[in-house]
Amino acid sequence: MSNESATTEPIFRLRAAASGREAIAPVSDGVVYRDAETGEELEPVAAVLPSGDGVSRLPRTPVNLRVCRRCEQLTPRDLANCEFCGLPA
Repeated sequence: MSNESATTEPIFRLRAAASGREAIAPVSDGVVYRDAETGEELEPVAAVLPSGDGVSRLPRTPVNLRVCRRCEQLTPRDLANCEFCGLPA
């Protein structure tokens, strides 16, 4: 199965030092990341590990998951089919 939306850049948890606000995003060397609401600079604090058991490259966070309408399981948004029952998205 091809996953065209997957990124090859490493995914990190980013944190703003002053406010403690966090984001999860792919990170490239030499790029400065800023919080969209406060404008604070975000610094990488931890790498996000892939789940290892699926083909999705997204971290398993609520924003990246959807509920399958057939089996009602949480499945990654970047997959064309439900990873549990195979129903197309």
